[in-house]
Amino acid sequence: MASERSRSAKPLAAIVLAAGDGTRMLSQIPKVIHSLYGKPLIGHVLDAIRGTGIRRIIAVVGYRSDLVRSHLGNAVETVVQRPLKGTAHAVAQALPRLKGFRGDIVVLYGDTPLLTSQTVIGLIDTHRREGAACTLLTAHLQEPTGYGRIVRDQTGRIVRIVEEEDLTQAERAIEEINVGAYCFDARALGQSLKEVRPAHNGEYYLTDTVAHLVKAEAPLASARTRSVGEFLGINTRADLARVQTIMRSRVLEQFMSRGVTIIDPYTTYIDGSASIGQDTVIYPHTVIEGGVRVGRRCQIGPFCRLGKKTVLGNGAQVANFVDLTDCRVEKGVEIHGPVRVNSGQVIRAGGEKREKG
Repeated sequence: MASERSRSAKPLAAIVLAAGDGTRMLSQIPKVIHSLYGKPLIGHVLDAIRGTGIRRIIAVVGYRSDLVRSHLGNAVETVVQRPLKGTAHAVAQALPRLKGFRGDIVVLYGDTPLLTSQTVIGLIDTHRREGAACTLLTAHLQEPTGYGRIVRDQTGRIVRIVEEEDLTQAERAIEEINVGAYCFDARALGQSLKEVRPAHNGEYYLTDTVAHLVKAEAPLASARTRSVGEFLGINTRADLARVQTIMRSRVLEQFMSRGVTIIDPYTTYIDGSASIGQDTVIYPHTVIEGGVRVGRRCQIGPFCRLGKKTVLGNGAQVANFVDLTDCRVEKGVEIHGPVRVNSGQVIRAGGEKREKG
């Protein structure tokens, strides 16, 4: 497959920017470890990176770095940005870890959990196909307020990125926005970072590297997001709720595409790590948590919760205010509530229960 060959042509690494304090979240917890669909925000970004085959990942942490590190574990290298002096400064803190690296570096934000591996792969493939020094991920919005704009010349060549507060009246009409995901040639990134100067607020912006690459006549490219909304970042708890809704719809559609019937997606929550067999029907107001295994031809709900480690055999029926955690319902068993079972039991036909052995 051509795309796989192109990604293996040069080594790849990733830098994830996760140092911010998330002031608008009004929280003492770093923004990137707020929970979204069963894992921290940054966990979804790391999944997208790993789905491309990248294994060398460096996270730039800052605010309460010890807490973020505890969530990341040993699979991700970390470097501390202190003080917090902007995105270019953050990337510059990570580059010494990649001394001598001669490949391409993907740079992503740790608060963009909807970004998919397929989109990042598209970014990398475009970068390598075009032989670019830097490739930007962009999107087109009819209402682009709040986003930096991609400015191009008459030939369509990218010439700079302009932040919202610096836009001229003419530039405000531009609908192409900077998503905030990049693929850089490592050497070009290092050289351009040396040229970045602080903005009026004292911060160093990664977007300013583009102007320096243009001045050096380095080739630039752009790739498009696969779907509108994939680039949404999270700054407030309202943003978190909106992204949760989008992610829930995405997960439910995946289950439906595998042969699961979901009567009312608007009132159903299913963790993406659950396993559900074909021809199972899920009724409204049902919650299925991570690690649950459901067989084929089951009926679940309405008003049910299947907690962690719960297993349903083929043809089992669980309905009407049943709450199960860490138990196994054997093949063909029907359970009607209200009932709660969370003691590690096996539920057999006829209502017999026994401890798991």
